[in-house]
Amino acid sequence: MGVETLGGSGMDNAFQLVGTWKLLSWTVMSGNGPESFPYGKNPVGYLTYTSDGHMSAEIMNSDRKQSNPRLHAELACSQTIPDADRVHAYNTYLSYCGHYTVDGGTVTHHVNASLIPGWDKTDQHRPFRIAEGRLIIGDSASQILVWERA
Repeated sequence: MGVETLGGSGMDNAFQLVGTWKLLSWTVMSGNGPESFPYGKNPVGYLTYTSDGHMSAEIMNSDRKQSNPRLHAELACSQTIPDADRVHAYNTYLSYCGHYTVDGGTVTHHVNASLIPGWDKTDQHRPFRIAEGRLIIGDSASQILVWERA
């Protein structure tokens, strides 16, 4: 089976994105070195596109740990977890949400809120295609995220 890029208008492509996608892999290519995996070789993630134009992305390393495995939810809610755990949590998790638009083979995530403060109120342009029922975001020159319908 060959790889097929979605054809048609941006509206057709947007319709194909609607739903929830489960992350299978995220690979970063290196021009002169080995591939890397920002959230491990078995990341956990979900990407949701709604029919009314909203989107949400959550990605994490499946091996996340904290110094005290019995840390109570009250401590996390009161923002009193140890600094080392905060750093580790930030380094192993990514989330953002907003709305999206599609122009041909590019989906633009218009970010309203993000774990990464510098992404707030920015547009994140993502080349994409759907091949063999999978959503592929990115390009083979830099990074590839592969998703399947949840």
